[in-house]
Amino acid sequence: MGDRLVRSVQIDRLSDGLDRVRLVDAPVPEPGPGQLRVRMRLSPVNPSDLNFIRGDYIRALERLIWNQGHTDLCYDPGRTQPSPRPPYSLGGEGVGIVDACGPGVPEVAFAGRRVAVVAGPPMGAWQDCTVVAAQRALPVPESVSDETAAMFIVNPLTAYAMVHEVLKVRADTWLMQDAAGSALARMVVRMSKLAGFRTINLVRGDAHREALAALGADVIVDTESQSVVEEVMKATGGRGAEYALDCVGGELAAEMLRCLTLGGHMVVYGTLGNSPIVLPSRDMMMPVTQMSGFFALNWLALQPPDRLPGIFGKLFQLAMQGVFESPVDATYPLERVRDAIEASQVKGRTGKILLRISD
Repeated sequence: MGDRLVRSVQIDRLSDGLDRVRLVDAPVPEPGPGQLRVRMRLSPVNPSDLNFIRGDYIRALERLIWNQGHTDLCYDPGRTQPSPRPPYSLGGEGVGIVDACGPGVPEVAFAGRRVAVVAGPPMGAWQDCTVVAAQRALPVPESVSDETAAMFIVNPLTAYAMVHEVLKVRADTWLMQDAAGSALARMVVRMSKLAGFRTINLVRGDAHREALAALGADVIVDTESQSVVEEVMKATGGRGAEYALDCVGGELAAEMLRCLTLGGHMVVYGTLGNSPIVLPSRDMMMPVTQMSGFFALNWLALQPPDRLPGIFGKLFQLAMQGVFESPVDATYPLERVRDAIEASQVKGRTGKILLRISD
């Protein structure tokens, strides 16, 4: 690419608003050993992108025991995964074409290939081209659209891993989830039809009821007008649900935990409610339930490398079956990135917001 510049969406410091989100000219990144340079096409706006704008991850990392006494925060106690600090480029995932391979990367496997990438600060996906480690780029079959490939990592991997790798959901059981109108929750509903488990889907209002019913959601509960505990009792014959997925937190998560059956398991993977979970200890003690956390990048880091091809292979199989299809509300050019971020935060939105970086 010579000495040309690329357009890059960056922040120079953390902010609760979008005032620091800017489209700037940046040097063309060059791939190092084991890396690829990818010319980006499409990238979604995810809640995790907002976390990098506001600094939510940094504040969470400051609380972890292995970061006490350190100014350089890390995602792991071995301090091999440092947390980036602004300035950095944004964008956690997307799809593009490999246009350069760094030393040690077999060009025959990647050069010119369309790939789904896991990016994220400091070298994000919201720029004309980005650099990622080769193991974070997955060649995409021709049958998979750019739109599906752009959103292939964050939500699909999270949904699949939580259901099949962490909870290990069995057939003929109940799984309860909040924020059920989200793209990820709809993926879980589709997976339930293939795997034979049933879902209890918590929503606020009726905006998502029709769409969830069309997907085959077994039970839909409006938390604004219905009692979660009573509806779960009705659905499960008073036994409670075996599994739960929470991305809201606060009082709703505590209520969901009460709805678990003996030996039940709830996974916490988001903080949309922006409030802590407060619960009586005996709500977990008496039913011998468990609550665990999930963060996709750290979960991946804990997996033996020889397991990853099999995991991604299963993801592609499910993608071919339409499990990960997500409606798109709107696609914005990179120059309108602030508009795209604002659109992604509209309440009641039914589809994803994408950034069009190139054709």
